[in-house]
Amino acid sequence: MSAPSAVSSFRYGVFLRPDPGTCALLTDLHLLLRQQYGLVSCAAYPPHATLMGNMPTNAPESELTDRIGTALVGTASFTTYNLGVEKGGGGIGFNLHDLPDGSPNPGITDLLDTVRRAMAPVAEPMDHYRANPLDPGRFRAHLSIASHELLLRPELRPEIFDFVEGLGWEPPRSFTADTVSLYRFRSPDWHAQWWRKMTWDHVHSWRLGPAATVTLAAA
Repeated sequence: MSAPSAVSSFRYGVFLRPDPGTCALLTDLHLLLRQQYGLVSCAAYPPHATLMGNMPTNAPESELTDRIGTALVGTASFTTYNLGVEKGGGGIGFNLHDLPDGSPNPGITDLLDTVRRAMAPVAEPMDHYRANPLDPGRFRAHLSIASHELLLRPELRPEIFDFVEGLGWEPPRSFTADTVSLYRFRSPDWHAQWWRKMTWDHVHSWRLGPAATVTLAAA
C-alpha cells in the first residue's frame, strides 16, 4: 500500500522515542489506567515525547521525511532525565524537560527547535486547541501518563495522580535520547474526541549520532 501524497485527512507527529524499558512501563501504565478509569487517549499512541504534535499538512510524506532527515544531520544524541511524575498542561506525565539541577535540558529544547524549524514551512493552521502543534513558549518535554480525558474531567486528576504515585513504579531515571520517529495519524473527526477512533502508522525513524565527548588537555 503506497503512502498518501495529499494528506488533508491525516495528521503527523514527530516524536522522541524513550528507551525500551520506559516504553514498556508507559504501556503498562496506560493499559492499567484504561482498565481502572477508562482512559484511552494515551494508550491510543505509541509511547513518546512529543516534538511536533498532530500537524496537518498537504506536503507529501517524502518531503516530510527529507525535511526531518536533513534537519537532524549532525544532531547528537544526549542524556534525558526522568524526574518523576508531575501535573502539567491539564494532564499527568513524567518530567523530561529538566536536568537534575532543575534547569531546562538543552538537548531537549534544541531538538524541539530543530524539528519545529524543519516542519513549520509545511504545517497548516488548525482551529482546535487540543490538536494544535506545540507552542514553544508553553512546551515542557514529558511522557504522558493521562492526558486528553483529564481536560474533560479535571476532577479526576488528583485521584489519578495519587493512584499513579501509589503504584511506586520506578522508570529508568535517565536514558540516551537517540531515536526520532515520524508517525501518520487518521481520525474520522479531528474536532471531537479524536483519540477514541484514531489509527496510526509508523512512517520513519532516525537514529541520532553519538553524543559528543569532551577531551581534557594534558596538564
